Amino acid sequence: MKGSKLTGYGYYVPEKVVSNFDLESKMDTTDEWIFSRTGIKQRYIARDDETVADMAALASKRALDMAGLNPNDIDCVIMATISDRKDFPASANYLYAKLGMTNNAPAFDVKAACTGFVYAMHIARAYFAAGIYKRILIVGSEKMSQMLDWTDRNTAVLFGDGAGAFVFEASEEGDGIIASEIFSDGSFTDLLYADSGLVKMDGREVYKHAVRNMSAVGLQVLESAGMRIEDIDWLLPHQANIRIMASAAEKMGFPMDKVIASVDRFANTSGASGALAFAYAAQQGLAKPGQRILYTAFGAGLTWGAAVIKI
Repeated sequence: MKGSKLTGYGYYVPEKVVSNFDLESKMDTTDEWIFSRTGIKQRYIARDDETVADMAALASKRALDMAGLNPNDIDCVIMATISDRKDFPASANYLYAKLGMTNNAPAFDVKAACTGFVYAMHIARAYFAAGIYKRILIVGSEKMSQMLDWTDRNTAVLFGDGAGAFVFEASEEGDGIIASEIFSDGSFTDLLYADSGLVKMDGREVYKHAVRNMSAVGLQVLESAGMRIEDIDWLLPHQANIRIMASAAEKMGFPMDKVIASVDRFANTSGASGALAFAYAAQQGLAKPGQRILYTAFGAGLTWGAAVIKI
């Protein structure tokens, strides 16, 4: 089967940092209350005039530079996002324009909330297996700050803005996206959704589903890849909440010293969170070339999925 290799990655976060202490003046909360329940210390918030596509373009340019490619070398653009204010066209089309692409490559969005990036990798893996595209840019970009009630401590403290991007290229070795699994259950759409543009969530129920499904799909994709936990260098869980991440890791049998966690710094950036966390970890010298990553995610829909990738 034809496969892929990861040749470039990058991330971007806005300039503005909002700490837990900054939120104390906006809502009934404290730094201790937020950190003890979520592991979050701060988040980055985009400017009013900064769009989902703006952030995506900056992350993508860094990934393309690392891969040694120009935008027109890309055959397909897949973007995971739920937070663009424009209903259409796709955010990926705005990204195409901001990158200066002129090659008429297909560009489309995946709307699977926090699982969006895994869904995008699953699609890319199928494209590579079929021999349809040679180079695919996958981007997660979210401006969650414009979807929050900043007086609601149950949701507003959890999210931030940012983008992450991966460049995958076709490879006969198939060591890029080694395996992937995605799922959904529309019976629980009322647990996490946006109403009139604002995020609504039943936190307790989301927590239970997230831990159960992320751990189950993580073990399932390892089986699909013919691997064991010992074969994985890093677990990269969706950066939703340190308690969810730690509980899912424990159920899978991963110690926390093998878990990539940047939720304290970036908070939950939805479809961007995994790619952003990975690129940041690689920049810090944690994730290294040749290592294998198990990426698990869970989001509204309900959606969940996992992928095994080699750096």
